[in-house]
Amino acid sequence: MKKLIIPIFIFAFAVFLSGCATKPLSKEEKVQNSKYYYKIGLSYLNSGNIAQAIYYLNKAYEIDPKDPDILNALGIAYTNVKEYSRAKEFFLKSIEILPDKAETYTNLGVLLAQEGNYEQAIWYFEKALENPEYRNKEKALYNMAIVYRKMGNLPKFEESLKKTISYNPYFINAYITLGNYYILQKRYLDAYNIFTKAINAGLVNPYIYFGLGKAYYYLGEYEKSRYFLQKAKKIIGDDLFLKQEVVRYISMVDKKIVEQKEKDIQSNEFKESVIIPEDSKKVEIEKEIKEKKPVVIPKETKKAERAVSEEKKEYKTTTEKVESKVDEVKIARKTTPETPKKVVKPKIRFYIQVGVFSEKQSAMKLSDRLKKLGFEPEIRERNIDGTKYYFVIIGYFKSYLEASRFFRKNLKPEGFKGIVKFVRK
Repeated sequence: MKKLIIPIFIFAFAVFLSGCATKPLSKEEKVQNSKYYYKIGLSYLNSGNIAQAIYYLNKAYEIDPKDPDILNALGIAYTNVKEYSRAKEFFLKSIEILPDKAETYTNLGVLLAQEGNYEQAIWYFEKALENPEYRNKEKALYNMAIVYRKMGNLPKFEESLKKTISYNPYFINAYITLGNYYILQKRYLDAYNIFTKAINAGLVNPYIYFGLGKAYYYLGEYEKSRYFLQKAKKIIGDDLFLKQEVVRYISMVDKKIVEQKEKDIQSNEFKESVIIPEDSKKVEIEKEIKEKKPVVIPKETKKAERAVSEEKKEYKTTTEKVESKVDEVKIARKTTPETPKKVVKPKIRFYIQVGVFSEKQSAMKLSDRLKKLGFEPEIRERNIDGTKYYFVIIGYFKSYLEASRFFRKNLKPEGFKGIVKFVRK
């Protein structure tokens, strides 16, 4: 039985092999197969399954070792597992085959930055940016900014992030990184401006709301700070670290709001304490009585005695008149009903903040532009942390709705950005 089974098994296997060998793949089939494996590898790479990505990308590389896309993808995959020498090899092969592929220069720059070769990394980022056909320049600029920060070149770091946002106004990480940098530098108005710009671009992100909440907190706008912190808290999700930070800031803001209210109450109590009491007339009359005490004159002559006598008479008459006035005041207080005191509440006036600048010249420039269009702007100075800032405002309005309508109808069509704020007058 064994002699019969073995030959059958070998025959079947041989037929399978010979069947495969007799049908070689054409060039088109090879390209199709390499692209097929490349797409599978790329999907695994994007989902974070690096092992499977490397497996399928290598299968694509075996079929077509000169495809720059496959080489670039393998470089990314090996960079993710920190096999930098192999990754660099694939990136350089890709550049050699296709020197105009800007993405490969950016990816190689990221690899070099991770190795700590910052100068070389900057060089490759700049090479990528030189390509006029590069559609994702914001990626090179953002990575360049991170490298400049590691090098300690903060002006270049800030400049690169601003360029990143200019090339792609929806690049969320650039807003977050730049805004948080401004907060660390205590440039709270700059932080407010960059986070507001992100929100105006339609970006919804807990880190952006959190950043704007922090900016408002340090600017002393505690109610607005709490509003954006609460918005961040609602959409945080599973980010526990961010949730702890947001809750911590909400607690700080609540404390400041309570302190402000206590100060307002104390201020109102002080104002009430300086109101003249109702029986002040009696006090004034009693004071007048004390001032009318008789002057003691030595009894040396009859002339002096007569003067004393006349003074006593005058004192007695004055006293009777004063007592009569006191009685009149008492009767008036009994007969006249007391009217409740009116508490004067501060009026709230709304205005539109069109711009905030650290230089007066910039504020004047915006103000002149508004005046040419027929508006009546004001420039208000405010000192924050020892630095002067210039606020360009238009107002005042009786309600938030009135101010908001004015902005939408008159300022927004002219391309101005603004925010409705209020002040107690």
